[in-house]
Amino acid sequence: MNPRRVHELMRKHFPQTNAALRTWKNIVERDELQAAELIRLLNQFIPGERVLVEVHRKLGDFLSKQEAVSFVGAHVGQGEIRIADRAFSGFVVVAQNGVAAGWVEESDEHPQTTPSVSTG
Repeated sequence: MNPRRVHELMRKHFPQTNAALRTWKNIVERDELQAAELIRLLNQFIPGERVLVEVHRKLGDFLSKQEAVSFVGAHVGQGEIRIADRAFSGFVVVAQNGVAAGWVEESDEHPQTTPSVSTG
């Protein structure tokens, strides 16, 4: 999938991050991505094996979760990285400063009222 299509899908379907409502976890230490932490977030919040990843409108792809970790590692700090499954039911955001948060789609029947990531 080309970056333009990824950007189009993200603009249409990726919800607002609502940063104040999220629990953020540092996944970059000493300028290095902690891959195990990112894969935990991806597995916790995003079903399936393939994800859409967007760094900015000209840089994005549809990758396996393992490939997405490498992709994020190569581009962390270049913008807010948004990650979602193709159905847009689970989400992870990696902020430019190296912290990340994840959540699942909130429905009218089951609104999410608790922090989305534990800090432990």
